Amino acid sequence: MPHSSRTDSPTDVWATTFGSVVVGSILVLLLFTAFAGWPWVAKFLESSAPAWIQAVGSVAAIVAALAVVQRQHSLELNRREKEDLTAQLRRARSLRVLFYSAARTCEDVARRIGRPHQTWKFLAEELREVRGRLLAVDPLLVPEGGLLLIIEECAMRLQSCALIVAELERPRKKETEDGIRFAVMATARECWLGLYEATGLEAKLCQSGTADEQPYPFDDFDASRKKLDEIRANFVRDRQDQAADEGPR
Repeated sequence: MPHSSRTDSPTDVWATTFGSVVVGSILVLLLFTAFAGWPWVAKFLESSAPAWIQAVGSVAAIVAALAVVQRQHSLELNRREKEDLTAQLRRARSLRVLFYSAARTCEDVARRIGRPHQTWKFLAEELREVRGRLLAVDPLLVPEGGLLLIIEECAMRLQSCALIVAELERPRKKETEDGIRFAVMATARECWLGLYEATGLEAKLCQSGTADEQPYPFDDFDASRKKLDEIRANFVRDRQDQAADEGPR
């Protein structure tokens, strides 16, 4: 993320310096003429000075016009940069909410597995709804490839979970229910990982040079981030253990 220029541009500084030098030089000549009695200065002021002043004034006007255009261009770039940052922040915050909702929905469904009197087709529909909200995010507007992969992974897992949860409408063996519960909880953890990455993206954007906002907390941002760090660490450790178990046999 590029940093916006918060100082005057070199063109502005140069134009100001040039104008000051011209005005100062004319004042010095006037002072020397008045107090030192330099006749050649007086003659210069009477004959050639108006033409020189007009020429210098024309150059100064051109430089000033260029400085104004450059300044307007810089302000426009800064404005667009801030608008782009604001849009990225809003997307990161939206992703946080979407991942949070998906993770909580999966955990709720997983807790219900094994309990009687559940309407499984409605719970499967809830999983499809959170999946649809994730897929509604334009992939071209997601600034990080890793986060985009997590969105796709969560969407595929949510689709699978919706299908197998709907199958619980018919009685299943406890081993089958346990397998479905494990799959839904694994999807929940994938969604928590997405929340972790989206939170990191928001924090990074807020720390950029053009940001005027603070990370948006659900409750307390630091406490939430610490909890997400723990989830991330457990997720990585389980992935490593799984890879070790699936190693060469």
